[in-house]
Amino acid sequence: MSARDKMRKRLKLNRPSLRQRARPPRHRTASGARFSAANLPGILKLQHCTACQHIQYPPAELCGVCLADALVYRDTDNGGTLLAQSDLHHSLWEYFKRRLGNGPWSVGTVQLDGGPTMIVHLGPGEMAHGDRVQVFSHSDASQSAVLIAVPDSVDLRTREARRAIVLAMGLNAPAIRPTGA
Repeated sequence: MSARDKMRKRLKLNRPSLRQRARPPRHRTASGARFSAANLPGILKLQHCTACQHIQYPPAELCGVCLADALVYRDTDNGGTLLAQSDLHHSLWEYFKRRLGNGPWSVGTVQLDGGPTMIVHLGPGEMAHGDRVQVFSHSDASQSAVLIAVPDSVDLRTREARRAIVLAMGLNAPAIRPTGA
């Protein structure tokens, strides 16, 4: 096999659409990587400014209110209100393209009781605009933290309960290319 053929084969395998097992996007900033690391052990940890007590989301280097750089991750109340929801019918990411064959992927905007507004994956269960929800973080198939909202009635106290939701959504496993595609 010539060097040119080897390079073509390598480039072909680097195309996400040709990979057997597609993973979710892994691109994270340094702040995003720290968010993922902080959210591995608990339900939800967000940055809190030690100067003005503001809860910061999305993660940043400086407080959005007082511009202090004294931001620390702390456990945060995960209750909130679903402001809006939308169904994803098309995606440019191969991971989500393969999942859309089972129906649309639901995402929503949640305002936490503590103030921050975040875009989340909507877990199983009926939810509508104005409903009370709980948000929790979990690592996906690329080992990055993602946010998931479920109805307020769901018990999230145990790691097994949160893991069962992630398993039901399929976020923990790569998307397998259908045979014949």
